[in-house]
Amino acid sequence: MINLTNYNDHPTRKSYTIFHFFLLERARYFEELLLQEKIWFESEIETQPDKTIYFFGIKNSDLRKVERLNYLVSAKYRKPTIPSKPLRWVIYLLSLILLVLMVLGYLNAKT
Repeated sequence: MINLTNYNDHPTRKSYTIFHFFLLERARYFEELLLQEKIWFESEIETQPDKTIYFFGIKNSDLRKVERLNYLVSAKYRKPTIPSKPLRWVIYLLSLILLVLMVLGYLNAKT
């Protein structure tokens, strides 16, 4: 099964959820947010030959709060879908033109 999130149920302790990060700056920011919110957690670093994984175990009773913090980490480090600003504006304008043409076509078809 494909999992698009960066957290899973703990494999042995069902009352815990494990969050994982592959980049140190994201892991540090997540830890900083957990400490600011005074949320209890356990952390562990797993070093493999080709990558390092930063794990955080949190209690399921705090899961809603921690999911929000996880979204904040994703928001801080996300990259724009379309990195080129001029291309982004061209796509916005084309979309707006198509929307106007659709509305005009709909209005013409009714009369």
